[in-house]
Order: sequence, then structure tokens, then C-alpha cells
Amino acid sequence: MKRANGFLILTLTTLALLACDAGTLIAMANPTTTPTRTPRPTFTPRAIATTTPEEPPTPEPTETSSASPTQTRRVVATTASRPATAKPAAPTAPPAPQFLWKQSSSGNQGRCDAGPGVFEIKGRINAPGKGYIGGVNAVALDKDGKIVAQFVSLGTDPPLNPEWSVSCFEEKNIFNYKLDVSAGRGNGPITLRLTRSANDLTPVSADLKIDISQGGRWYIDWTQ
Repeated sequence: MKRANGFLILTLTTLALLACDAGTLIAMANPTTTPTRTPRPTFTPRAIATTTPEEPPTPEPTETSSASPTQTRRVVATTASRPATAKPAAPTAPPAPQFLWKQSSSGNQGRCDAGPGVFEIKGRINAPGKGYIGGVNAVALDKDGKIVAQFVSLGTDPPLNPEWSVSCFEEKNIFNYKLDVSAGRGNGPITLRLTRSANDLTPVSADLKIDISQGGRWYIDWTQ
């Protein structure tokens, strides 16, 4: 029985294989035409020219300086500033002394030539409206302050005698003081001033410097 079933299965299998091969052969012998579709022409759009914006030029790399080392600042301790104190005002210069006598502005003054060995200072001490003033001490000092000569002026009583053809400034000259300063000719210049008296040398006039190195007569007048 088992043998008959096996034979049957083998037979059916063989027939099935043969049937498949026969179908394949028939299909190959009569191929079926498959209808084909003609493809439509495709529409390709025209390219439109577009302007491309220019990109800005890329900046060239610049040389970067090497970073310098950072200097550390030194913190200095500061003390609180004190308010400025006002400087004391400079002392004012004392006023110039006011003298009783001053040199006259007359043009009949200065040096006149004289004979050898003559070193004289002479002139007039007078006041406007008062004439010649007596009792005024005229003193001559050398450069070291030493007294060379003194003379107390004469007044109009007794009358003064005129001097003729001696002064190079005037034909007729009257003087009421006269100093022989030859003792100071090697230690000049000579300082001429008027003082209160021969014993009180407090100045009553400004000092006048006279260079007597060349000799001669100096005519110097004083007034108030």
C-alpha cells in the first residue's frame, strides 16, 4: 500500500513539472504584444538671465602688530593736599626821602678847565625869593666815605664878591661855597652832598658823584 502511494505522489509531481514546462514553452512560442505609449514631448522653460549682485571685495588681511606687553602702572600713595596758604604780601618800599635841597637845573654848571693842580668844587646855594642862603654845610667824601673837605655856605651879609672870567659858563660868577678836593683826587669819585651842619652830617640833599681824576673846577648850584 505504501509503495502504491509513493508511486502516485511521484507521478503527480512529474506531471506538474511537465505542465509548467509546457506552459512556458507555449508562452515563448506565442508572445503577447504589449501596447507601448508614445511619450509626449516635454516643455523645457527658457532660462531668464538674472543679474547676480557683486559681492564686496574681501578686505585683505592686514598685518596685526604684535600685542605689546601691558605695562602695569605703579600705584603711588598720595597724601591729601593741603590748602595753599597765601604768601605774605611783600613789604612796600619806603618812600624816597624828601630832601630840602636839590641840584639846580641851570645850564651854567659842569666842569671847566683850570691850571695844573686845581681840584675845586664851587657854586651857589640859594632859594627862590630869598637869594643866597648861608649856614648850609657842603661836604665832599672820597669813595671810602672819608671827609675830603667841608664848607659852610655864606649869605648875602656881608655882600659877596663876584668872580670874573674864571667860569667857562659865565663871564661874571658869584659863588657862596667852595671846596678844595685835591686831597681826594687819588681816591675818587668824590661824593658831594649838603648836610645840616659841620657837626651833623645828616643829608639834606641827594648825593652827587663827581669824577675829579682830570682836575679842574666843577660849578654845582643848589636850590629848593
